[in-house]
Amino acid sequence: MSQLEQNFQNTLFKLIPQTKNLGIQITRIDENQLTVHGDYALNKNHLNIVFGGSIAAISITTAWSLVQSKIEQAGLKGNLVIKHQEIDYLLPVKTDFECVASFQSADGWDSFEKTYQEKGRAKITVTAQIISEAKATSKFQGVFVLYR
Repeated sequence: MSQLEQNFQNTLFKLIPQTKNLGIQITRIDENQLTVHGDYALNKNHLNIVFGGSIAAISITTAWSLVQSKIEQAGLKGNLVIKHQEIDYLLPVKTDFECVASFQSADGWDSFEKTYQEKGRAKITVTAQIISEAKATSKFQGVFVLYR
């Protein structure tokens, strides 16, 4: 984990203390993608698979973290919230896993930033997948809103 990832993980745990309990570690922040490692043992249920609620919470957290990290890097000020989310559960998760979030469109961030600077409010769509044993086990899509 680089200093960028460590600093943002500290920010995440400070802004949303509950995320400490998710058993995640931010492993990579790129320009348009953020990846976390998830701990199977901390998220398994009575069926010895990762709890669906954990998958949803980790997907939302990873997607929110991608947008929030870009907001901080861009020096924008405002409040970021989730407006809408959908998730499809494809396969059970039986091991440690990764969650990878990315912007739905290649120009999504530029449009989002421009709209926010002009109007003081903007929305962006983020996708995320839980990857376990080299397979996508869930697919998430969320709409996030930044407002002043």
